[in-house]
Amino acid sequence: MGKWSKSARQALRAKEFLQAGDFYKMDGSYRAAIRAYLKGKHFINAAVVYEQIGKPKKAEKILRKQLLWQDLASFLVRQHREHEAIEVYQLNGRKFEAAELYEKMNRPEPAAYLYMELGFHEKAGRLFTKSRNFEQAIIAIETAMSMLDTKMERTHTNKALKMKEWLANLHLGARKYVQAAELFSELLKHDLAAKSYLKAEKPLEAASELIKAGRLDNAKTVLEGQSSVDARVLLGKIYAEEGDMEKAVEFLKDTSEHTLLSEAFEQMGLYREAAEHLEKSGELIRAANFFAKAHEFKKAALIYEERTYHQEAAVCYEKADNYLHAAKLYKLVKDNYKTGECLFKSGKLQDALPFLQLVDEHDSNYPMAKRYMAEIFYTIRDFNISSKLFEELIRKHGFTLSETNMDIYYRLARSLESQGKREEALQYFERIYTRKSDYLDTKQRMRALSERLGRIKLVSHSSAPLTAKELKPGQIIADRFRIDKEIGKGGMGYIFSVWDISLSRTVALKMLIHSKGDLEELKAELITARELTHPYIIKVFDIGQWRDVSYFTMELVEGKTLKEFIESETRSSLEQNLLLFTRICEGIKAAHDQGVIHRDLKPQNIIITADGTPKILDFGIARRYTGQSKKQGVSGSPKYMAPEQILNEDMDPRTDIYALGIIMYYLFTGKEPFTGNNANEILLKQINQQLPDPMLLNREIPFWLVEIIQHCSNKNKDLRYSDVQELLSELKLNMVDLNS
Repeated sequence: MGKWSKSARQALRAKEFLQAGDFYKMDGSYRAAIRAYLKGKHFINAAVVYEQIGKPKKAEKILRKQLLWQDLASFLVRQHREHEAIEVYQLNGRKFEAAELYEKMNRPEPAAYLYMELGFHEKAGRLFTKSRNFEQAIIAIETAMSMLDTKMERTHTNKALKMKEWLANLHLGARKYVQAAELFSELLKHDLAAKSYLKAEKPLEAASELIKAGRLDNAKTVLEGQSSVDARVLLGKIYAEEGDMEKAVEFLKDTSEHTLLSEAFEQMGLYREAAEHLEKSGELIRAANFFAKAHEFKKAALIYEERTYHQEAAVCYEKADNYLHAAKLYKLVKDNYKTGECLFKSGKLQDALPFLQLVDEHDSNYPMAKRYMAEIFYTIRDFNISSKLFEELIRKHGFTLSETNMDIYYRLARSLESQGKREEALQYFERIYTRKSDYLDTKQRMRALSERLGRIKLVSHSSAPLTAKELKPGQIIADRFRIDKEIGKGGMGYIFSVWDISLSRTVALKMLIHSKGDLEELKAELITARELTHPYIIKVFDIGQWRDVSYFTMELVEGKTLKEFIESETRSSLEQNLLLFTRICEGIKAAHDQGVIHRDLKPQNIIITADGTPKILDFGIARRYTGQSKKQGVSGSPKYMAPEQILNEDMDPRTDIYALGIIMYYLFTGKEPFTGNNANEILLKQINQQLPDPMLLNREIPFWLVEIIQHCSNKNKDLRYSDVQELLSELKLNMVDLNS
């Protein structure tokens, strides 16, 4: 007997059977321990001891007799009798433990079925997948997805997306390719969807997915040999996506894809065809928009009117010259001005008048309404009212004497003449005559009125030639410009600051008193200059002739010439001068971009404002550069003329670049490179003498700037910069280095 026997007996006497059994077990008295356990009904402990002493049958007998199924199952597992353990679990409703045991036994399929019964669908799905029972796996995962929290947007949760992808792959495993493709498409995995459709032998659907994936070439390959309408539609979509609209139309024609066809035709600029397909697709307003864009105004108008888009319909009827119908619709939308205008254009003058009279004076169309009213009263010979209206147009509404407004001045003159106001009528005829001497019968009426008023000569073109002494402050030029003061003079004439009576503004006016050239050629040159608009170019406004002398008006700029700027005592820094010069280049580049070369660039033709802004003037001898060989006559300033200009050879933008080089030399050294006692001496130096080294006059000039000056001023124009942009690029590149 061991040392624990005494304790065991004491426990028995105290009826502490579990404790007694434990003491006997510790003492190695296993049979005594079993008796104690059984006496105290501690059957599991007794079974454990039987198992430990190698009597498993007795242990099993106790567990079965006492219905201890969980312990029995565990015992059977320990005895490597798993199938019997599973049977015990299932007979006693312990399916989860049975499933787990199947899993441990690497029998995923029966485990999966049990998990399915228990509602563990996702776990079942994994085990069915493992056992390659894809059909059951699909059922399990679909069930799991259906049980996700419906309060959440299932398709947007990570879990749902992962499960959907899993499901798609299960369909692939089950060879249900269409279902797999549909799921992959929902997941935006278009490549996988396309592969699935191809496995399902559905090339059209595969091509559609490839298009969504941006794999257009692959889609075209899939569609090769397919002749169905659907295949043609897909090919049309592919070519449209690639931007080949002609090819897209080729495949889409004769299909019902009218929206796609309309988009393709729109891209091709074929608006009528686009409109026709939009009409077929029922998009009538868009169709009307495109009919209007295609100038099919009648068709557009009919659609708009049918859809009660009266404003748009009226506009289209007007453009189709159906003014009466347009007026009817404008009246419906209460547009008095357009109603009156269209009635006027249709010849219904008396009907137009009430609508025009209703136009509010604050309406932007009020001046034109007044013009139409003036025309109506003129036509019905109510000259008293027509003259008042025409005068208001000129004085209040800024209808200046121009080509488009010539008829206003003429009809005003005729209205005044018809009222016997001959002096006033003559003044307006004279204004027309100075602008356009052959306008209708202006010349004859002027002569007749002059004779009636006792005059012998016509005022404008028959008076004595103008002299400089007559041009004094207060003098009115061309019935429009009042001289304030003289602000400059040169070889070509005088420059005045004048008040523009018609437009109520101060401008500069240049009288070309000594110009004996061809008037039409001069006009052409000035018109060329007037087309130039740039912050660094002085804007030319009006061109005219008065008393046999040509003139033009331009933007009035306060400042000093570049020559005065260079010769002033205050010298700017290198950086400031470079910035100024690049702005001058930008102005010249703008002219060159419009095909215009200056031909007389010099410091006297560049004004520098108080804030340092350059303004280039005197584009009066500018010419359009067409690229064709054409000798243009020698003109310019000797100190800044390029050799080809002096020799009357072909000129192009590089001629201006030469002048820019000489200006640059002067700006950075303070001295002009070529001087002489007379013009011929200077011109010979320009042709034959190399440019002096700028560094001899200014040691602070950077070497790169010297190279740029020399490059611009090369005697051979082919060795100069090809254009001003190239010059600007090199300047700005070096300026960045200078500032860094």
